Amino acid sequence: MGEEQEDRKPASSAAAVFDAEAANGLVGELRGSFRSGRTRSYEWRVGQLKAIWRMCDEHEKDVVDALALDLSKPELESVVYEMLYWSLVMTLLAGPTS
Repeated sequence: MGEEQEDRKPASSAAAVFDAEAANGLVGELRGSFRSGRTRSYEWRVGQLKAIWRMCDEHEKDVVDALALDLSKPELESVVYEMLYWSLVMTLLAGPTS
């Protein structure tokens, strides 16, 4: 019976563990990547934020519905704390208007 249970375990169950050793390895890899200059430019990052904003703006109802379904968030809370947040981020990225 013990062998039957072991046969049912997914092969990747041991690989799914994220322990301190794995975290240290990942941090080292990310730091090395940063030092190498392979990170993306400021302009690229701003472009990505703008794309997220467009997606949120174009699909606001879908995002609000998903937050209600997945996290039981009320519509008002989703709009105020999730959707308006991106509006603030984009305003700050735009910089001073004068």
